[in-house]
Amino acid sequence: MTLDFDGRTSFYYDDISLKKDSLSVLAFSKSGEIADQKAYGESTRLPGGRTNDRAVIDFSKGQMFLYYFEVAFFDGKMPLVLPQWKTTGEEEDQSGYRCKIAKGNYLGREWTIWFTDEIPVNVGPWLLWGAPGLIVYAKDSENLFSFRLLGVEKIPASSLQEALAYRKNRESNPGSKVFSYSMKEMETMHTKYRRDVEYFNKIHGIVGGYMEDRNGNRIEEPKTLPYIPLISEEYWNGR
Repeated sequence: MTLDFDGRTSFYYDDISLKKDSLSVLAFSKSGEIADQKAYGESTRLPGGRTNDRAVIDFSKGQMFLYYFEVAFFDGKMPLVLPQWKTTGEEEDQSGYRCKIAKGNYLGREWTIWFTDEIPVNVGPWLLWGAPGLIVYAKDSENLFSFRLLGVEKIPASSLQEALAYRKNRESNPGSKVFSYSMKEMETMHTKYRRDVEYFNKIHGIVGGYMEDRNGNRIEEPKTLPYIPLISEEYWNGR
């Protein structure tokens, strides 16, 4: 994963998936036919199985965005939420930096973060932010999620506009399923989409469904699949 920050916007994304997306815009026409063989070839050589989830914080507008690019496309936005971090007074070395430790409840989960003022920016991975220094390491109290810094480099420009251009291109494609809502509505729909097989099939017009094992024996499709969203579902209660 890569975290871009230009002083106004933080953008958290998988750089390989973004490259594949950018190449697919060149490789295929809107009718789905191959339009650029070179771009198509480069796209197929990139590794698959990566995440298309993306997180954006626009500090100039005071808004946060989440994008999920799967078979369908989901995006949601909400006003910027200020984390209430409380430092513990402890310090540890993480990823080559001397870090201070803080804790806080943010978007429905108890987080512990390690941040360094050696890099004086108030951002971090995903939608984590608000510490007086770069968040180098973070984990939730249930040990479901964690983020760790692997390296820092200066890049010529953010890739955010490239990602937004891809989304706009897919939105104009008649075959794309695009859902844009408030964060609460989008997260509720996306979680149902990931868990409820019948709901997934309904959105995509799939009637019935089954799988086969390696011997060709029919296996009934499961009704539900496991999925835990990063924003706790309890966070939305009463909001």
